[in-house]
Amino acid sequence: MDRIFVDGGIKTKNMQYIKQILTVFSVGLILFTMYTQNEKITELKTTVIKQQKVVDSLQTDLFLSKTMNGRYELTLENLKEKNPNAAKQFESYLSSETE
Repeated sequence: MDRIFVDGGIKTKNMQYIKQILTVFSVGLILFTMYTQNEKITELKTTVIKQQKVVDSLQTDLFLSKTMNGRYELTLENLKEKNPNAAKQFESYLSSETE
């Protein structure tokens, strides 16, 4: 085995090879970790975008439902003023017959 004298100590060529192998392995491991993290980040971004689209769609549906509900309330109030009997029949039917 060849020996190299450095700063008063002895290092073998095998130790140099081991250090080089460990360095290459460490760099490879870091690169692999970065690659897999980037894949996961991309996957999560895609999921967030899909969820944002679902939320937007649900908000649109909720807005339409609230608008329609408001129209029914205004119509019922108008009906109460113009034809109270019809309004009572409507409320009775709504509360008991539609379930």
